[in-house]
Amino acid sequence: MLVYYDPWIAGVLLPSYIIVGLMAIPYIDKNPKGNGYFTFKERKWEISLFLFGFVVLWVMLIILGTFLRGPNWNFFGPYEFWDIHRVEPLVNIHLSDIIWVKLLGIGLPKNMWVREMFGIMAVIVYLFVLPGVFARTWAKRFYDKLGPARYYIFMNLLLMMMSLPIKMYLRWAFNFKYMVNLPEIFFNI
Repeated sequence: MLVYYDPWIAGVLLPSYIIVGLMAIPYIDKNPKGNGYFTFKERKWEISLFLFGFVVLWVMLIILGTFLRGPNWNFFGPYEFWDIHRVEPLVNIHLSDIIWVKLLGIGLPKNMWVREMFGIMAVIVYLFVLPGVFARTWAKRFYDKLGPARYYIFMNLLLMMMSLPIKMYLRWAFNFKYMVNLPEIFFNI
């Protein structure tokens, strides 16, 4: 996680989210049959989300970080040769660079809030607007089952969990580093 996120987020915020999320599971999950009844037939989504979080985001990250990370933190295939003399440094780009420099063709604004307003809006939409959209579309069953407060806590935890594979994909495919890059106040997302 330290490769894809700011050290403060990867070392403090996300592990705290994991601990709080694990503690919140018994309070969020309303099982009508009571405690201890967790069959896959009756709880496909819940067990699948847990397995995704454990197998994909925990075990696979350990395997990727241990065996498939080569020089300069680059991703290497299982039998790919690691030539340390041929390492090409990755040129990471931020969302503000893509919007202001590549799309609009102008330099980055001096004001940090103007420069990062698109990234801040994207994070706000991802964490606060998307759960409401999902509550009216594909996650309506969860919203009806959990109620508003539990649903929004659940969706916030789910979206935080999904942010890691999204960031990993963006980094591998497009060398994308941060949505919000505020080095002036040591805050990067």
